[in-house]
Amino acid sequence: MPNAHTWETREACGHPDGTLPHALAGDRPVWPRDRVADFQHMTLEVTLDVPAKSLRGVATHRLSPLNDGLRFVELDGIELAIESVTVDGRAAKHQYDGARIRVDLGQARNRGDVVEVAIAYHCTPRIGLYFIAPDAGYPEKPLQVWSQGQDEDNRHWFPCFDFPSDKLTTEMIATVPGSWFALSNGRLVSDTANADGTRTFHWSQERPHSTYLVTLAAGEFARIDGSREDLTIDYFVEADARADGERTFKNTPEMIALFERISGVAFPWAKYSQVVVRDFVFGGMENTSATTMTQNILVDEKAAKDFTSDDLVAHELAHMWWGDLLTCRDWSHGWLNESFATYLECLWDEQKHGIDEYRQGIITHTNLYLGERYRRPIVTNVFNAPVDIFDRHLYEKGSVVLHGLRGLLGDDGFFRAIQRYVRDNQERSVITHDLAVAVEAETGRNIEWYFDQWVFKPGHPNFKVAWSWDEETKLATVTVKQTQKTDDGTPVFRAPVVIDFRTGRARPVPFKVEIVDREHSFVFPLPGKPDLCRFDPGNFVLKEIEFEKSIGELRLQLRDDDDIAGRQQAAKALGKKGGAEAIAALEAAVLSDRYWGVQAAAAKALGEIRTEAARDALLAGLKVRNLKARRGVVAALGEFRGDQAVFEALMPLARGAQSWFIEAEANRSIGKLRAAGSFEAIVANIDRRSFREIVRQGCIDGLVELRDVRGLEVIGRCAAYGEPWQARAVATGALARLAVFHEGQKKPTGDRLVELLRDPDFRVRIAASTALKTLGDASFASEVADMASRELDGRAVRMGRENAAALRKGASTSDEVKSLRDEFEKLRDENARLRDRVEKLEALP
Repeated sequence: MPNAHTWETREACGHPDGTLPHALAGDRPVWPRDRVADFQHMTLEVTLDVPAKSLRGVATHRLSPLNDGLRFVELDGIELAIESVTVDGRAAKHQYDGARIRVDLGQARNRGDVVEVAIAYHCTPRIGLYFIAPDAGYPEKPLQVWSQGQDEDNRHWFPCFDFPSDKLTTEMIATVPGSWFALSNGRLVSDTANADGTRTFHWSQERPHSTYLVTLAAGEFARIDGSREDLTIDYFVEADARADGERTFKNTPEMIALFERISGVAFPWAKYSQVVVRDFVFGGMENTSATTMTQNILVDEKAAKDFTSDDLVAHELAHMWWGDLLTCRDWSHGWLNESFATYLECLWDEQKHGIDEYRQGIITHTNLYLGERYRRPIVTNVFNAPVDIFDRHLYEKGSVVLHGLRGLLGDDGFFRAIQRYVRDNQERSVITHDLAVAVEAETGRNIEWYFDQWVFKPGHPNFKVAWSWDEETKLATVTVKQTQKTDDGTPVFRAPVVIDFRTGRARPVPFKVEIVDREHSFVFPLPGKPDLCRFDPGNFVLKEIEFEKSIGELRLQLRDDDDIAGRQQAAKALGKKGGAEAIAALEAAVLSDRYWGVQAAAAKALGEIRTEAARDALLAGLKVRNLKARRGVVAALGEFRGDQAVFEALMPLARGAQSWFIEAEANRSIGKLRAAGSFEAIVANIDRRSFREIVRQGCIDGLVELRDVRGLEVIGRCAAYGEPWQARAVATGALARLAVFHEGQKKPTGDRLVELLRDPDFRVRIAASTALKTLGDASFASEVADMASRELDGRAVRMGRENAAALRKGASTSDEVKSLRDEFEKLRDENARLRDRVEKLEALP
């Protein structure tokens, strides 16, 4: 499952401003479930009743007791209508409380016995299995049925032991409408046309996997073949999306080959299919051998110029090893699934695009984690529902921890250890200790201390670094302080790092040191004063860092550092310093740096300076060829409030550019300018259809930045049911973000958001709850809490609980936020004016 990656839910959930801890009131430790039997095989026979959105099924389980004397066995099943239960073909007594089916095996069974339990049932599932159909709001939707089992939702449509610690082989025998195709796990045994016009597909998954990975996806699809000689590889999309499907999934075979090399294990399943469905509730789901994907993954021709869905494709594919072949024993160790898959995204980028793109992935993942609204250990069993911990810690932080492990062990040791981990734990349920054991067995390195601080404790180090040179002794002194607070369990970190020095264009001179205390002073003998000191080149330690340097050293680092993280850090620091030298260096980086991420960082820094010279440098930067870099320039130009020259430069880009993303950013920046004509310009573009409604989303953000009260009506229309769904959650959140600046609109906006708490789309309901929290009116707390109590999706439950608690606590109020924003903008404007005056005075002869 992607980070629940940056794809669908993250946009909807947002990042509330509150300071609530991760564990909410009522959350308790959740321990792994006991297993009384080994569930060895399940045959699931289902017949879909599409008009009724229901099914009739028989789930037959073959199981063996783990201990002597087993008389009863329990299976999970929610809102199922049980028709009959048999044990070894004979009617059996059972009890059902709406959540678990307790089956009487008829007599005590002993270890080694094999028992067959069959349960016939019917159900109309509200979650777990989804029936997609056209309605008044979206009449163009096709009929489809698809499942989503992770974390524990398959119990809503078939009885099973629904916990990741048990693995079994499975068969799916699905009867669907005659024109449909039905995809499931494993090998297709048969495809039978029935006399009644239906069609039955029989799939067999012959290698054990966990119950949450059982899948069914049915509908009318076109098949795209990407097979290699020894493996069936295919992609299923709607017929009119064939070209986008080919464009989106074309790198899958190459990814499979890479992950086979990294894992040391050939692709472990009978086939690899990817199916794109409507209204999917995540970005993707790594069902064994048959991944389900959101329609948002499909990349059109224009989007492909500066966007790829490779990260999601790689993420779900990586799970075929890390998640499906090796599966976390319980959800508290879910990082062994998700962090690995997130890190493998970066390894794909390294293979396909080079080391800079890999390092950019680590920078991006670090920033996403740092933006999380709380800190917690990566491994924690305190939650309400497992999905509560599918957050930036489980995905991005863990991926950076693996990057750090690579730096600690070196490439050879790291990749040998990963292969040992996969090889030794195939078809097993794993915990973090298993990874540590594999590392030690392969490399001899004991890394329990590493996992103790990075995985089992919260937080990360905040380093304050400085260096000085003593010409007389020819010694460089580097002082390092850890300034992070430790009252929440965050440790003082042990961090092996490299510090290196460079003089002129000579090769850097590296020194390995180990940080273990709050403060260190390291002394290094050198032949002469270096021009550049670097702390942690390669960016292997997850951290926040403050490293004070002169403008001269920063200019050198921005120009010559071979590490993009160092160049980006230099750009940020130069943006804080300002001045003619800084602007010249940043302009040069925007125009000529070899990597787009550095160009964008330099553009952002120029936007922070906000003087006429910085503006002119950015306007010159609009000609850069790389579209991602140009997007960064367009975003930075939004910082020049009221500037007519910027407005005129952005207008044509907002109406149509080479990139959807540049168009979106131009509309966002036009709103930030708050220039005469900004409102009309944005409204003229807001109904232009684009990839994922990216342009509409940029327009919505622009209206919020503009703060014109007329924007509420336009945004409200975009939030309505029936409008393009990709922008509805964004629009819902934007209603509150704009209303906080208009006192008379807060109450009616709140009332509108309360209505959206019952919207058919759970993403909009989540966004509405977060928006009510943004408004800060505690009177809405009960409405948000009621929404949480109604929800079935764990993410909606979590966000509803969190937002209701924040409203009751008064963690932040809209008035306080508005006041702080206004004061901050006044200070920035005044600072920009002062900088501009100083630059002009310095330019005088």
